[in-house]
Amino acid sequence: MLDTGISPQRSIGRNPRMDLYLDLAQLISGFLLVGFLWTHMVFVATIIIGVNTFNSLAQFLDDYYLSYVGIPFIGLVALIHVIVVCRRIPNRYQDYWRHARTIMHFDTWTWIFQVVTALGIAFLAGIHVFLVIMGWPIEADTSAARMHAFWWFYLVLLILGEYHAGFGIYRQFVKWGWIKRKTIGFALKSITVIIVALGLAALWVFVQLGGALR
Repeated sequence: MLDTGISPQRSIGRNPRMDLYLDLAQLISGFLLVGFLWTHMVFVATIIIGVNTFNSLAQFLDDYYLSYVGIPFIGLVALIHVIVVCRRIPNRYQDYWRHARTIMHFDTWTWIFQVVTALGIAFLAGIHVFLVIMGWPIEADTSAARMHAFWWFYLVLLILGEYHAGFGIYRQFVKWGWIKRKTIGFALKSITVIIVALGLAALWVFVQLGGALR
């Protein structure tokens, strides 16, 4: 498989063992972040069942300090992930872009969009976390008011997040050769469709609830 995330020039002189450790750190941190993203979306989607269900879950996470531990932990994992991934970014992005247009390789283009969506997610997720903390504790009414006012913001974050997560996991499975491309591609597309559907449904419910509260 063509390693589209690193140029030959940057690989010269690398310590193979250190490269392996960093690749494992990227793999583990990526899986943790995707697991959090999908679990978080399932939790948010409890608003579809009802306001009481959403508030009860939020209260449970608050009472047992899971939110207070989880948010800093995920932030640390995200920081580690960014650091180990950044070493794969080529020195000259223009050369890589020209190379991608020349060979027209699917994995090359997915890597480019991984970088683009990562930048978008870092910016939007930072704003999201800030708004959530400023409106603490998490409650259905507070979340509904926020999403009613900024539904477009959360729609973009949903799309970028799920694209980045789906193709990120796909690239890792292909890189390590665990599952065939078509098999893992179909499985991840199916999961992504389900998660996005849950996210859209939850967003719609929150927007409707936020409109009713005005």
